[in-house]
Amino acid sequence: MERSPHPRHPSRPPSLVRRPGDRTIRREALPSEVVRLRVRHRRRLTVPLLVALWGGAALLTIAGALLLRWPATWEPGQAVSWWQAMFVALSAVCTAGFAPVDIGTVWNRWGQAVIVLLVEIGGLAYVATATLLLAGIMRRSTVFEAHHVLGVRLGEEQLGELQPLLRRLLVATLAIQLVGLLLLLPASVRFHRDLPEALWWAFVTAVTAFHNAGFDFEPGFGGLAAYQRDASAILPISLLVLLGATGFPALSNVVARRSWRRLYPDTRLVLVSSAILLAIGTGSIWLMERANAATLAGLPWHLQLLDSFTITASRTGGPRVIDTRMLGEETSFLLGALTFIGGASGSVAGGIKLQTFSLLLLAIIATVRGSRHVVAFGREVADTQVFRALAIAIFALLVTFGGTVVLAVWAPYELPVVWLLVVQAFGLAGAESELVASLGLAGQAVLAILIVLGRFGPLAIALVFATEIPREVVHYAQESIRLG
Repeated sequence: MERSPHPRHPSRPPSLVRRPGDRTIRREALPSEVVRLRVRHRRRLTVPLLVALWGGAALLTIAGALLLRWPATWEPGQAVSWWQAMFVALSAVCTAGFAPVDIGTVWNRWGQAVIVLLVEIGGLAYVATATLLLAGIMRRSTVFEAHHVLGVRLGEEQLGELQPLLRRLLVATLAIQLVGLLLLLPASVRFHRDLPEALWWAFVTAVTAFHNAGFDFEPGFGGLAAYQRDASAILPISLLVLLGATGFPALSNVVARRSWRRLYPDTRLVLVSSAILLAIGTGSIWLMERANAATLAGLPWHLQLLDSFTITASRTGGPRVIDTRMLGEETSFLLGALTFIGGASGSVAGGIKLQTFSLLLLAIIATVRGSRHVVAFGREVADTQVFRALAIAIFALLVTFGGTVVLAVWAPYELPVVWLLVVQAFGLAGAESELVASLGLAGQAVLAILIVLGRFGPLAIALVFATEIPREVVHYAQESIRLG
């Protein structure tokens, strides 16, 4: 009978049996001891994609500036500097609506057509170019995540169907602008001398309003003052601004599903949050400005509500009926907060986006209720989405805070006006041309930087998140941090 080599532990493998001389030493880690680990994160694409996106916008801006600097596009007796042409071209490409000069007086129809064309191309390219880059360069597994982050989920997830989606985006944009032109034409005919001029005003207003670019094409910085009491002009403009701020992803989902219960939670979040902000803004502005003689005082209550609604709807851009410099301080801060939130992801509007703000608000509600999960319309939102929303919001806060401090040095205005101007620049919401012209070259350079950061900053953060492939191979020991 053969004896077992390990009689005391017959079932233990030989490799696990302790032998004489084997020792196991365990040492408790010190409370302050930190073990630094270097973990490499693979990124499928970061710098090349951002360089291509920013490079395309730069080339378009330079081309637009060259055309705007061409004397053939000026009115007789007018002249435009290189800086003014570059600033207006950049503002048009980013659909910001800022101009340091009177567009209706300085440029003729050809120059104004260049501005409108830059707005059209810039607004369409903001969504379309990012979608094509993500679809053409990244893997399919990453494309859906990128679409989700950017809010460019157009109802399709296959790469082969992206080109038809972009065609539908172009057709939908042109169709909405055509309808807007037809709705604005009766009011334009009443206020202009002849039909060609009425057609031109209706055309440029429809294009710029849908792209949330608040350029003022009326000579003498007229804006929409002549149409302030005309609901047939104000309501179509406000509708175009709201449609542009809602974005094609949400609009296409509404058209395709045609039922509230079948809509994506993302679309429902956009519609609900947009309606709530519109209601809060209209009611609050009416209550705060109804006694202000420079804005709403002395008007019938229904016209006061109409102007309040128009101001709230134009928080993301579009022409205005009231000079924002005439608003009270509390109204300026409120309008700045609404502009800071902006429109929906995937739209031409700026700001931190409705989804970002809503996710942060839902996260606060979940924390107060003691829940570890953020829920929206019966669907749980991943923690990574909340972290991304927090990163975008903190980035926007840092930019607007720093911009307000820097611009206050050159701006000859009170702090509420400066704050609203900075938020409007970051939110691509446009501002009065007289206000921009009074800042001088240094102040306008600050606005240009804010416009670029407002257009491409949140998108760059989203692209970095979308192109990252997480590899959570190391988990550190948990520790508690004192809060509050």
